[in-house]
Amino acid sequence: MKQGFDVFQCPPLWPAVLYFAISIVIFILLCFGKARVNKAHKYPLFIFYTLFVIAIAAIQINIFANGYDFVKGFLHIDFDPYRYDSVYWGSLCFSLLYLFAMPKNKF
Repeated sequence: MKQGFDVFQCPPLWPAVLYFAISIVIFILLCFGKARVNKAHKYPLFIFYTLFVIAIAAIQINIFANGYDFVKGFLHIDFDPYRYDSVYWGSLCFSLLYLFAMPKNKF
């Protein structure tokens, strides 16, 4: 009988890769939205989009601050960001990066 005993087990890589791919796509979409809002030059749209970007950044900062409890309770995804240091610190970086997608106040 062969017993498998691993001293070090790596978590699977795909959840982290998927997280980063989705976060990068969201950032690109937010930047396109910023360009459209700046071009439209409408104050209600500016206010709505600013609040939308802050809400998306708040989701990332909650992934950083609350981890598994937030992801499981709010997003209903069975994923533990604490298992992946890159996802844990990446969520903080993405929350700050998303704030660069805020439209300029020209009013």
